[in-house]
Amino acid sequence: MASKQSKLEHDDSGRNSASSDGPRFREAGSSDQPAIREILREANLSYHSAKESGQSPENSSSSARTAGGTHNYVCERDGKITGVLQWRNIREESEVLGIAVRPEVRGRGNATFIMSEFVNLMREQGIQQIFLEVRESNLGAIALYRKVGFAISGRRANYYQNPDESALLLSLKIQQQYQIPSLPY
Repeated sequence: MASKQSKLEHDDSGRNSASSDGPRFREAGSSDQPAIREILREANLSYHSAKESGQSPENSSSSARTAGGTHNYVCERDGKITGVLQWRNIREESEVLGIAVRPEVRGRGNATFIMSEFVNLMREQGIQQIFLEVRESNLGAIALYRKVGFAISGRRANYYQNPDESALLLSLKIQQQYQIPSLPY
């Protein structure tokens, strides 16, 4: 990863080793699943497991380029998972399925950190474009996505339910030399 705060260094278990100088962005392991489910539930988002895409959490990183593979990455601060990003690989493209941050730590740069690190990870993996959908009324999320370079590419009428609402489609074309600069978190 580009930022000093989130260098991905693996320990003997295959998980990223701890960093005491700020947040870490890392692939989730099976022991992270309860925290991930809780964070997504608090954000009213669905959980997408690696098992649904035919992968186990333990070997999903080795098949990150497998089309259809679902992946969970987390933001960790002081040993506690503060946020999660779920995405699906679609060959040279990826789709963000959901991003959520614990309510008690929102507004502290966690979502910006997660999205910035995710874009850099996709660039490193040779992904050419990232897609996502967002509720039209979710102005905070739209601002976040635009901050890291996404542009509105379309609209799906009545995409969401409870309440009924249209979705904005956003996309980011990744230039392989492009890297999100480290932002103060």
